[in-house]
Amino acid sequence: MGSAVLQFTDSISRQRFLDEFWQKRPVLLRQAIPPDCFELTPDELAGLACEEDVESRLICERQGNRWELRHGPFEADDFSRLPASHWTLLVQDVDKHVPQVAALLDAFDFVPDWRLDDIMISYASDQGGVGPHTDNYDVFLLQAWGERRWRISEQRFCEADLLPDCPLRVLREFHTDSDMTLQPGDMLYLPPGVAHWGTAEGECMTWSVGMRGLSDAELLAGWLERLPSTGRAQLHDQVDAGTANPSLLSGRDLDHVRAVMANALPADDVHFRRWVGCQLTEPKPDFEIALEQSDMQRTFDMWAQGRLTLRRHPWARFAMLRISEDRLALCAQGQALEYPVAFQATLEYACQSRRLRHAMLAESNPPGLREVILDLLRLGWLQPDD
Repeated sequence: MGSAVLQFTDSISRQRFLDEFWQKRPVLLRQAIPPDCFELTPDELAGLACEEDVESRLICERQGNRWELRHGPFEADDFSRLPASHWTLLVQDVDKHVPQVAALLDAFDFVPDWRLDDIMISYASDQGGVGPHTDNYDVFLLQAWGERRWRISEQRFCEADLLPDCPLRVLREFHTDSDMTLQPGDMLYLPPGVAHWGTAEGECMTWSVGMRGLSDAELLAGWLERLPSTGRAQLHDQVDAGTANPSLLSGRDLDHVRAVMANALPADDVHFRRWVGCQLTEPKPDFEIALEQSDMQRTFDMWAQGRLTLRRHPWARFAMLRISEDRLALCAQGQALEYPVAFQATLEYACQSRRLRHAMLAESNPPGLREVILDLLRLGWLQPDD
């Protein structure tokens, strides 16, 4: 599979999508991706679900709105014993296991790289689905094979609206405001919190490109974990000797607690900036990239001679930021590499390209090219494209 390109329409351009729909409201794009870009077959997906290091689930809908959830890895016999309809196989992070699938992420170059979480692929039997539900992240639903009906509700739901005693977060009731059927190549975009319900019309496969959606609680918890344990501000008692109730928390006490907490989050600090880049690119568990042990210099020389192409490791998500007046950071895998501002063109090229060809830089030869590429090879963030 070559680099995929998302096909916008005359009525919905890329700019209009970002202005009017991105993180605001759903939109359907017909024939957004050529169907021949989706090369994975149902048998290949089932094979992935049988592997130990791949996260997979089987979801079956029973009569009476009852749901059954099983986690992989599975055996081949597990699939032969399934009913003829009303079940779905879901496989997470397929892009991290199959480079050809990861190539689809090229189509989403208008989304910050660190926001791209994974490509989940589902195979559904006739009438298969996971029930009406909401997600707390942006998602692009791409129909790869067969047809799937999608219903969308404009209502807002909370925890109390979920089906009780259910292994899935299925909504008890669902009012349909939009109803559509996706065919191969069609794409439905859904911002966070929009309730949706997908049902296979015959057998089908759907690719879901999900975004990272860190909450305020997750960000604060991550920041507090990295604070040094010494030298931090402490609460100080401000007890009035004449008070009749020293246990009473006054408005002054509450203001002091708020000030101490606010002091833990500096408004503009090199340490904080570096942390943001690391936090937003933190890998999922079991997707940490090992340091490469091969001959980096030889790989770089072959790349510089045009004898090979380098590709981004499918587990790496990049973020670039200025951390001081004269320093930039390239972040991935929860780490930050610092470089002088003069290296900006090289760092931008590394962030914007999943496949790096030296010929694209031969004329400009930007500063820091050798140093940056060798660093990324050493960390395994770049690797030869086989």
